[in-house]
Amino acid sequence: MSEAELYKFFSSYDGEADLSDFSPEELEQLLGEQKKDFKQSYFEYYDDVKSSSLKKQDW
Repeated sequence: MSEAELYKFFSSYDGEADLSDFSPEELEQLLGEQKKDFKQSYFEYYDDVKSSSLKKQDW
């Protein structure tokens, strides 16, 4: 996980969370869920996309 991913993740907490509040496993799980949520919401919003495949090569 990159610094940019961590910055985006913690910016969603408005400074109410710290890196020490999460274990490395928890961070990876939460960041993975955010990616899935983003992809799913993208395909829901852009319903003109022909393939709803969430495979990596589609991005």
